[in-house]
Amino acid sequence: MLADIDVERYARQIVLPEVGGRGQERLLASRVRVLGDGIAGRYAVELLRRAGVGQATAAATDVLVDLRLDRPASDAPSSCPLVRGRLCGTRVVLDVLPAGVAAPVEPSPAVGGASDALLDCTLRALGALAACEAAVAVLTPPAAARRITIEVGAGRAAAGALEVSA
Repeated sequence: MLADIDVERYARQIVLPEVGGRGQERLLASRVRVLGDGIAGRYAVELLRRAGVGQATAAATDVLVDLRLDRPASDAPSSCPLVRGRLCGTRVVLDVLPAGVAAPVEPSPAVGGASDALLDCTLRALGALAACEAAVAVLTPPAAARRITIEVGAGRAAAGALEVSA
């Protein structure tokens, strides 16, 4: 049961049919672990905190968010849903994977090639999208792998199924 102070604080989320009171209780009880301490990681942590989601340790994680842009992503399956983000120039690529599904191994292109202002916006878009998808995974764990891409400079976005190995 939500306390009155929680109802007041999270009222804008509670009125959403996708969240409601029960969903907000789930968000408050959940723990999301964010890997990556750059702009995208810090922004994702801040937005998750504002939504009421707690930070997790390795032992207690409901959703794992991997925003480490400086190292190749692991292809090992995660024991919880995985939200993995990266940049390809000014294109944000976010994979959402159910628990136990191995992420596809893809090269990590160098981050850059954009103005500082556009790169900052791109990293914040990555963090915001990752936080949103982590919250969605808390509320409704993903049943299938999918990929979301945003071309920040061009103003285009797309989402679709992602081919993975179980």
